[in-house]
Amino acid sequence: MALVVAIAIVLALLLSLLAVFSDTAAAHAEMRRSAPNPGQVVGGMVDRVEMEFREPIRPHQSNGVALQYPDGTLTLTSITIDRHLVRGSFDPLTEPGRYKVIWELLDQSDGDWATEEFEFTYDPAAAPPEWLPASAAEGSGGGGGISGGTVALVVIIPIAVVLAAWVFWPGKRKSAQRKRRR
Repeated sequence: MALVVAIAIVLALLLSLLAVFSDTAAAHAEMRRSAPNPGQVVGGMVDRVEMEFREPIRPHQSNGVALQYPDGTLTLTSITIDRHLVRGSFDPLTEPGRYKVIWELLDQSDGDWATEEFEFTYDPAAAPPEWLPASAAEGSGGGGGISGGTVALVVIIPIAVVLAAWVFWPGKRKSAQRKRRR
């Protein structure tokens, strides 16, 4: 039984490491936070979008951040890149409605392109967004680190495999059947 548990633990740890490294390798230019935030209702003077990324963004002439207006009109913003921080500037918003931010950026760590989008709502009467601090250019300390979800995964998978091996191992059932016969 001890050998089965040891094998189950080793297999569980290997599966956990595979999950951790496949998640890390698949992350391209992951946005950590933004202003405005996805889904947020903002007002006041909104003339830019700011995004902090997990990995530094490589300056490249093809990087782009676009803003789609409520009527469907799409405009490219003027962008600045400062390591982890990307700012897309545009004319101040005046029309209430849902806006979509669409970005395509080159991840400095692996040289892959990443494209994503998010929406926010502009209502002139709402509070203005909280713009990101200058320190966002340095990243929020998450670049390359292991997330809480990853740690939970590394702990939960081995426990689940060990419990499954313990509950479903044929030798355990045979000894329980022998005890019942006595």
